[in-house]
Amino acid sequence: MSTIKDYLHELEMLIHEVPCKLFADLQVENRGDVALYLRGKIIFTNESELQFKEYFITIPMMKKMAYSYHYQNRDKKLIFRYDNAEHHKEIATYPDHKHVINDVLPSDILSLKEVIKEILKTLIR
Repeated sequence: MSTIKDYLHELEMLIHEVPCKLFADLQVENRGDVALYLRGKIIFTNESELQFKEYFITIPMMKKMAYSYHYQNRDKKLIFRYDNAEHHKEIATYPDHKHVINDVLPSDILSLKEVIKEILKTLIR
């Protein structure tokens, strides 16, 4: 990923091509090509929902500074959430981690594409 324009194009294509979706929304705040804030949601055919947020800076190069990928079932109950909020210092991958129901697990930094793939594996089963 090299520029905001390139990333937005990739993201729009990704969201457009997501199978098993009922609805998708993407809100973009391009802050003068210096920073980018994204938020959106995808509602899948089983009425589960992925809410996502990403914040990038572009100087000196494009870098993801903050993110949250929150996936919940049709009853609004957490299935999982990946984020890098600076809590859970006990996790080996701090600040990156994954929330699952009643637990917090180590996690690598994931892309939205990887999170969608994880969701689709469960939907297609």
